[in-house]
Amino acid sequence: MPENVKSSTIEIVKNNGYAIEVHDVVTDDGYILELHRIPKNKDGQEPTRNHPVFLHHGILGSSADWVLGGADISLPMQLSNAGYDVWMANCRGNTYSRKHLSMNFKQKDFWNFSLHEVGTFDLPASFDYILSKTNATQLHYIGYSMGTSVFFIMASEKHEYHQKIKSQISLAPVAYLYNTRSSVRHIAPYAKKMNTMYQWVSNGMFMPQSKMQSFLVTNSYGEKIAQTMFCQKCISYAVSSVCGSETYTFENKLLPLVIEHFPAGTSAKLTTHFAQLILKDCFSRYDYGPIMNLQHYNSTEPPMYDLRSIQVPIALIYGKNDVLTDVEDVMRLKSQLPKLVDVVPVDSSRCNHVDFLWSLDVTKQVNMKVTEILQKTDHPDWEFTGPPAGPCEDITTDNDGPAIKGQQPNSTNDHHELANFVLVPEYSSGVTPVQRDVDDDDESAELAREQRLQQKVQMFGNLIMLFKSTETKYQQLRNGLTRELSEWTRGARNVIGTRHLVGSDSAVVVAEPEDTPSVGCAIVEKTEQSIMESQCTDKVSDFGDYRGGPNHMDDRTATTRAFYTTFGNLGRAIRFLKFRHK
Repeated sequence: MPENVKSSTIEIVKNNGYAIEVHDVVTDDGYILELHRIPKNKDGQEPTRNHPVFLHHGILGSSADWVLGGADISLPMQLSNAGYDVWMANCRGNTYSRKHLSMNFKQKDFWNFSLHEVGTFDLPASFDYILSKTNATQLHYIGYSMGTSVFFIMASEKHEYHQKIKSQISLAPVAYLYNTRSSVRHIAPYAKKMNTMYQWVSNGMFMPQSKMQSFLVTNSYGEKIAQTMFCQKCISYAVSSVCGSETYTFENKLLPLVIEHFPAGTSAKLTTHFAQLILKDCFSRYDYGPIMNLQHYNSTEPPMYDLRSIQVPIALIYGKNDVLTDVEDVMRLKSQLPKLVDVVPVDSSRCNHVDFLWSLDVTKQVNMKVTEILQKTDHPDWEFTGPPAGPCEDITTDNDGPAIKGQQPNSTNDHHELANFVLVPEYSSGVTPVQRDVDDDDESAELAREQRLQQKVQMFGNLIMLFKSTETKYQQLRNGLTRELSEWTRGARNVIGTRHLVGSDSAVVVAEPEDTPSVGCAIVEKTEQSIMESQCTDKVSDFGDYRGGPNHMDDRTATTRAFYTTFGNLGRAIRFLKFRHK
């Protein structure tokens, strides 16, 4: 077992002969992020490149993911040797970033964040801090998996940071996930319920680094378990179902390191956000549901991230065997990036999602290409000379097949339970109108105004349908309560009349001729009384549920039970309306 299995990122880097620094960055919403910096190369030389490099890990990861394999395959260490000032991120909520100015990580509010908060708070704070510390005006950004998603969110929402990014390199890029073949597709429909469960069980914390991980790798027995053929096969199967077929060159001795440091934890809400991207076939903000979306976004559907507005030179590097980030989704992303520097498939048909980190061939297949792009874009005089930054035509491809034009860049799967609310005629809910190539600025402005008008029409249409459905339900409840009160009032009167009639001690008076025998009088009197009792019984039969059957309780008890039943129904109606308008 390697001596640094239980080591932190700092210790792993030091054990490989590099200096490392720890920096704390405070976001605008109070989270304290821990950044790890490699300020010098292995020989102790200062950086010679013009711009620092910032690397961001994937979901459930940490800065340790970049360095677990040692200097031979570690991208940050190789970039340090190439003369770059290297910084590694730690997303809020992982092992190294569980601090806040006013909250404890055990509180529920601490874990109330999705991809949007990471992109719009964590990244800008980190960028500003790095540029301030290095006295640089721009930096290079390298993201892996989720690290690319949060960058696209930041660049879509924070246009003022475009000029601070010299270039961006996306490894296994994730924006669209609708075509994913990963097993997570089968889990995604249950993400909302799982999020609710985690809110109750762990206040929203999802898969943190645990003592069980340490147990599996920090003693000889656990080491043997981790290195058995059975354990290796289980891990290989899990990786292949989520990320692609098993890695083509992977050192099994690395397994204890991976188990020790991964997963490093995140929020259940963030994983639910990814599930929504899979189910809804769009790249949008977190979906709270139609009613809560109105409060958050003033719309029943969450806003889409405008990838076409990103004015940052971007390179995409993807794997052909990556079932999580399908090639078709990567091509769809490619068609919407206006400043695309390069699109590079890894030169191996077996490269899956995790091979970008821990494959023994990652230096040749990925790291060398990343270094080449950085060297080209790092020059102070380098400028993007690719396609113009204007609107791009909507293009998707079937893997490497011919392009298909005219498809929506951000379509919504209307069968999804979170997205399927109402449809306004002529405007699909949550669908962004197709943008067309135009040369005339006036026509572009007109198209933009038309889009805004369509969105307003959609929003008002959804509101009208919401109010109509609420009114219909309210009418049904009101009619039910009216019937309830009417039955109670009629039944109460019948019971009172019955008590006065049947329970009277006086005899029934029946008019009869004087010559009628006394026996006949008794018979008539008894028959009339039986008929009246039968009629009274029929009258109160509908009221039997309230009074427990005739002749079993007094009038006060029957009336009290009727009141309880009626006001119970009224309470349920009020709770429904309160929830509906919440």
